[in-house]
Amino acid sequence: MRPISEIIVHCTATPEGRAVTVAEIDAWHRARGWSGIGYHRVIGLNGERWAGRPIDKIGAHCEGHNTGTIGVTYVGGVAKDGRTAKDTRTPAQKQALLVELTELRDRFNIGKISGHNEYAAKACPSFDASKEYDHLFEGRSKGPRALRDPLLVRGMSGEAVTEWRDRLIAWRKAAGTRGPLRAGGVFDHDVEMETIAFQRSRGIAVDGKVGPQTLGEMELALAARPPFQALG
Repeated sequence: MRPISEIIVHCTATPEGRAVTVAEIDAWHRARGWSGIGYHRVIGLNGERWAGRPIDKIGAHCEGHNTGTIGVTYVGGVAKDGRTAKDTRTPAQKQALLVELTELRDRFNIGKISGHNEYAAKACPSFDASKEYDHLFEGRSKGPRALRDPLLVRGMSGEAVTEWRDRLIAWRKAAGTRGPLRAGGVFDHDVEMETIAFQRSRGIAVDGKVGPQTLGEMELALAARPPFQALG
């Protein structure tokens, strides 16, 4: 099981009263180039508590802060006009979210909770999550910010870059093709282009950067396994 230290609360940013299924969210996230639904848990309008991405898998719900976190979302978060941020949680959703957060806290000994808006310039989840649930986490919600996800980008150098270049070379070799790369420790233009080619081959978000999703896909590719799918 991966280490987990924080829960990040989200909303689906859908109009008040509109029902949304896990399958719909999964489709939206696949359209963005993700490996399916990025949230681990989903709270429906009537208090349903649905499973999304397996909790033991790194999520795709908060840029830069996915590695050690669990993403929990509730359906709603926008007024009926489809634009205005609004806390649309029904009484059933509030109760279900409270139970969900408490159970996750106890199951994984989690010490911190945040709202998505504390890490991004977004209204999500349309209420102050850490303030509302701070008492559940012994007042630690305003503690140190979560560590950022590991990320390799053009211009970097070092051991991690060397390992990534070696993996790209091994991926090309396993596929029976050749690329321009040789062993080295610099993330240059060639590494960026090969990273983009790899991302396209696996059907994931194409940005030329090496984060948790790309690293995970490389492990699967080198093991001759198909791309990861959040809902199997």
